[in-house]
Amino acid sequence: MAALLVSVRSAEEAKAAVEGGAAVIDVKEPDRGPLGRASAGTWREVREAVPPGIPVSVALGELRDWNHAEKSDFDGIAFRKLGLAGAGSDWRARWAEVRRRGGSGARWVAVAYADWQPAGSPDPDEVLAEALEVPDCAGVLVDTWDKSHPSPIDSTERWIEWVARIRQSGRFVALAGGLDQAAIGRLAPLRPDLFAVRGAACDSSDRRSTVCRNRVAGLARACHIPV
Repeated sequence: MAALLVSVRSAEEAKAAVEGGAAVIDVKEPDRGPLGRASAGTWREVREAVPPGIPVSVALGELRDWNHAEKSDFDGIAFRKLGLAGAGSDWRARWAEVRRRGGSGARWVAVAYADWQPAGSPDPDEVLAEALEVPDCAGVLVDTWDKSHPSPIDSTERWIEWVARIRQSGRFVALAGGLDQAAIGRLAPLRPDLFAVRGAACDSSDRRSTVCRNRVAGLARACHIPV
């Protein structure tokens, strides 16, 4: 059974997500893209609102748009992730430099966009290969860059093997990309560690709306249905 990650944009949304059963709270600003970076102040407010035993992760935007963050900004943060849309052929070296400057503490999550071609990001197989070589990479997130289209991820043998390789390495796997309860059920055979949601947890399934406790609860129950 997988656990549920809910992306929030405020401390109030974080509290609703926790009450609904989210196992991980992620901080992002949906108006700034699929991995929109919220302010460091919002990170702190969410961390203070979430019980200490629940991990908090933060989205940092895209590598091509990277702006410096203070090491102290990541105090209390468990994971951080940076997208690779339009990152260019030197993305490995540039991502390594960001990690080096970011210091220790919050661990990194590699991001593979399933719709990598329109995103101009590396092939997920390339991201996977790099993630398996990076000691400070705790897991891999498979997301979609274009939220207006359904995720191309499916429960075929290719993706089953892809997810299994990550888990066998001791890293976790999170699946995202406009997922709802039906998609969680459809992708359950992949056996990810986390299903990551935003829109389905919000009023009217609008990712720019407000996270709703009851919607989170329904998604959490869907994650816990045995395969």
